[in-house]
Amino acid sequence: MRIALIAEDYYPQLGGVPEHVHHLALQLNAWGHDTTVITSRMRGAHSDAPFVRRVGTSLVVYANGGVSRITLGWRLGRQLEDLFRAGRYDLVHVQGGLVPTFGLLAPLAAWRVGIPVVATFHSWFPRSAGYRVLRPLWQPLLDRHAALIAVSQPVVDAMSRYFHARWEIIPNGVDVQFFQPNGRRPTDALARGPRLLFLARLEPRNGLGTLLEAMPRILERHPRARLTVVGDGPWRGYYERRARRLGAAVRFAGRVQGERPEYYGGADLYLCPTTRSSFGVTLIEAMACGTPIVVSDITGFRELVRGGGEAVLISKDDPAAWAETAIRLIEDPARREAMGAAGLAKAAEFAWPRVAARILGVYERVIR
Repeated sequence: MRIALIAEDYYPQLGGVPEHVHHLALQLNAWGHDTTVITSRMRGAHSDAPFVRRVGTSLVVYANGGVSRITLGWRLGRQLEDLFRAGRYDLVHVQGGLVPTFGLLAPLAAWRVGIPVVATFHSWFPRSAGYRVLRPLWQPLLDRHAALIAVSQPVVDAMSRYFHARWEIIPNGVDVQFFQPNGRRPTDALARGPRLLFLARLEPRNGLGTLLEAMPRILERHPRARLTVVGDGPWRGYYERRARRLGAAVRFAGRVQGERPEYYGGADLYLCPTTRSSFGVTLIEAMACGTPIVVSDITGFRELVRGGGEAVLISKDDPAAWAETAIRLIEDPARREAMGAAGLAKAAEFAWPRVAARILGVYERVIR
């Protein structure tokens, strides 16, 4: 099968969608399918895999406390149409349906060439003025898709406020061969000092400020505690200035890609105070490394964790609660060991071969 995966968000930008697209392409190609990732040109040093094609230029847009992207280019729709025709694809799979730019232009280009379109929706949102206004125009576009996938029930709930559709829920996946425990023991937190991890893009909606406010209380109880901040973004300077008063207790590691399992595996707790998410790819990455997690009690995370023993859910904007929860877990190695074991079991449910097989099943149904 010849498949085109269309992604507005892709490397060198890091995040759940780039990880989803890249690993889906790897898995499909490993099974013998001819899969191409079509994305836009972005600033930043990076080297592309052989299966990546770029068209147009990506621009960063700051909205809703985070970073989004749109792609611009002269006759961009025609460029996509030419790519689809030259590639002789059996199917076009758009990541982020109904979202400018590729989420709208790619389906139109594919239909002009006579190629069926599958779309995966990744975003949860409380409301959308744009969807409310444009619903009469976009509902017919949604109706033309051959299949619609959502990564979680919260995504379905958000989209269903504005559109009628038949959704199939297929979650994000995780590479359980890449993300694995590295041998740190639960008792090391007390013997060597607690190691805490924040890993996300540095933008307000990911909640790093909550952890920086919680750290003084954690340090009062555990002076050797260290918080490693993994990630980068336009707000990095702002957070570094906020962290200066904490001295060596907070370290900014910057942008990390291949070393992520080492950071997860070397942490006694992965702290994720994100205020908005539809799923939580970093959560299943941490689980696959056997790392206990503390996460915000928000819609997307609540759906993923479902009261499981691998995580503790707490209020998203309460530094005191984050500090007390971290202290309590630091001082309970047995519970953290049980959380790590539960996380390993949960991560296995999201291994990429299992997730990709479900997506491939959708493709086969559409082609038939």
